[in-house]
Amino acid sequence: MEINCPDVLLDSLENGHMVVDENFIVSYWNRWLSINTQIHKDEIIGKSLEEFYPEINYRVLQRKIKTALSIGTPTFYDANSSKKFIPINRNKVTTSSLKLMQQQVTISPYIVSQNRVMVSIYDISELFEAKLLIKKEMRTINKLNEKLEADREIIDKNIMVIKTSSTGIIKDVSTFFCDYFEMEKEHLVGENISIFKVADISNIIYRELVQTVQNKKSWNGELKYKTLSGQEKWFQTRVLPIFNAHGELHEFSAVCHDITNEKLLAQLYITDSLTKLYNRAHFDETINLLVKHKRKTDIDFVLAIVDIDHFKSINDTYGHQVGDEALIAIAKTLKNSIREDDLLARWGGEEFVIMLKNVTLEEAKNIIEKVRVNIEQSVINNNIKVTASFGLTRYIFGEDAKEIFKRVDDALYKAKNSGRNRVVVK
Repeated sequence: MEINCPDVLLDSLENGHMVVDENFIVSYWNRWLSINTQIHKDEIIGKSLEEFYPEINYRVLQRKIKTALSIGTPTFYDANSSKKFIPINRNKVTTSSLKLMQQQVTISPYIVSQNRVMVSIYDISELFEAKLLIKKEMRTINKLNEKLEADREIIDKNIMVIKTSSTGIIKDVSTFFCDYFEMEKEHLVGENISIFKVADISNIIYRELVQTVQNKKSWNGELKYKTLSGQEKWFQTRVLPIFNAHGELHEFSAVCHDITNEKLLAQLYITDSLTKLYNRAHFDETINLLVKHKRKTDIDFVLAIVDIDHFKSINDTYGHQVGDEALIAIAKTLKNSIREDDLLARWGGEEFVIMLKNVTLEEAKNIIEKVRVNIEQSVINNNIKVTASFGLTRYIFGEDAKEIFKRVDDALYKAKNSGRNRVVVK
């Protein structure tokens, strides 16, 4: 039976919307989907999605549907990067090799009494292409760096170059650098490079930079600089060590390229819109990259999953706006409770995930126990007290990401079923 959806509104949107139940029977299919899939709504409504797209992981989809219906908030379908939720060819002319639409898929409760959800498909291909563009530009920069001495005048007028002593005192800057920062060369020469440093950039990055060049190697990385007017700008920076005749570090030469816009776009792609923490996609990408290398010296972490106890009751009692405020407050507590180098992300709904790097399991348990206490002692919206349950496990060298997540999920399940508001290690 076709559901009574606001057809005119949904058909006018430039993204896909369908309504299905937990058995995947389609009861709404908007105009965007009809155009992009070449399947008319009259062909698919009343039928199972499986008839048209058997390649979907329906076990995962059903779990996501049940999760959205039970917690009353949207959840994400985690599409494998090589296999989209539903394959849709891109109509846009592009110079990249990206032929299939990159998708973000959300599953939202629609008519809970009928176990129906709204599945929404958003085209994020341009964000994905921006990442490809950034990589392409970085390759171009590296080629330019190899030809720095080819034409000094062109470099001076078109590339941001700064030269400092081994102690960081500015010795020379290019004309383009001065023009960009709206400063005169005579006002810069003799100053310490730290005048451009932004406080929220980790000292670990600077220590890595110095250690790299002291080992007679060039350093490539992203740095945030502050202009004379106080604006903060991101730069892809390559630092080259220059040595004297005795092989001693004499000075640094750095080449900078403004990537502020690309950085903001990339940050949007990896950030959870509500809590401003990293999102699940970024966390998955990070952990999969770590275990893929399979080099023991590079893999040393403990994984924790956090689940807010009885979160549904907050939404039911105070409303979803207060629920969102609670998630934001808890995210802030989590961020302030862990170390700067640990990785924190929103896992979905009321769950968060933490990667604790370079710690023993006992050290990690102590850290997470403090996190648990900080959440328990916090007060949200002046009168709401919450607790959280934690699953904790250590990565075992050689296993893949699925194995460690299975183990940490089991630990979390045990924590929730043995009284909640506790840390369980497995």
